[in-house]
Amino acid sequence: MPYVSVIVPAYNAADFIIDSYLSVVDQTIDDWEIIFVNDASPDNTLKVLESIAAADKRVKVIDLQSNSGPACARNSGAAVAEGHWIAVLDADDRYSPDRLEVLTRAGERNEADVVVDNQFVVDPISKAVVSPAFEPANGDPAILNFVDFLRNTQSNTLFDFGYLKPVIRRRWMVTNRIRYEEKLRVGEDLLFLLECYASGARVMLVPNPHYYYYAQYSPVSRRRSPMSRTNENYGPMLAATDAFREKYRSEQSDLEQRLLRSTREALHEAMLARALKAHLGQFDLIGLGFCLRNPVRILRGLYFEKRRGILLRRQGKRRKQSRDELI
Repeated sequence: MPYVSVIVPAYNAADFIIDSYLSVVDQTIDDWEIIFVNDASPDNTLKVLESIAAADKRVKVIDLQSNSGPACARNSGAAVAEGHWIAVLDADDRYSPDRLEVLTRAGERNEADVVVDNQFVVDPISKAVVSPAFEPANGDPAILNFVDFLRNTQSNTLFDFGYLKPVIRRRWMVTNRIRYEEKLRVGEDLLFLLECYASGARVMLVPNPHYYYYAQYSPVSRRRSPMSRTNENYGPMLAATDAFREKYRSEQSDLEQRLLRSTREALHEAMLARALKAHLGQFDLIGLGFCLRNPVRILRGLYFEKRRGILLRRQGKRRKQSRDELI
């Protein structure tokens, strides 16, 4: 039985899936398995995965017959996972060599159910690290309570903690019947973590980055990543967030309820900002008219999106200057 099961959903990832695989091969621990889930890719993804599996017995391949999205793919992988811990990895991202060792060690020492870490934000066009997702207060793992998690999913958040990639204790996950919401093709990570908190998970945050997150859009040029396969339909995510709030309302404090409302509002703002840009690009006057019925939300969405890009670039420049001064 492997110590860690790494689940990697893959859709049209033939050109870059090998990099995510190699980042697991290079781990400082070797007691792992990788479960690749081909989400009915029309390109050569399945052939690439089958060739990897033929050369490495630690690799499993699941081939979904219809395109179902990353949430369904992760659930399919979790259903056959045998590891003590389950880790997720997007096909266009990668791990630092010590990630699995550092996170599982933090989880064992602190009796955690879920462990998350900081991330390196990578420009998908230049492939250069822009900056860490957030500046760590110190280097020690610490409990990430629900309120602090929610405070980092707001409109003015530099990095949305809904993008964190958890390592989960498999027995806890099975016992509590934690699954990804399969109706979602965007925001499934956020809702998964919300469900973990609602089920009483002890969540640890490793403040140093060990995950390389290739941003959906370049923080520098704002060009869309050629590797991104994200469906930007936020409607189901808004509905799922509302359903979560209603389901657990009686168990939440007033502060948690306020923060969840703000989290939902941040999603709505982002949805309208992205929709406005799409309608402008398509000269869709009807779509533009619909968006402009919410001018305040659109302006907030555009403002905070621009602000994040500026702050990330500034943060990256400061880190680069610090490295140059040391040299």
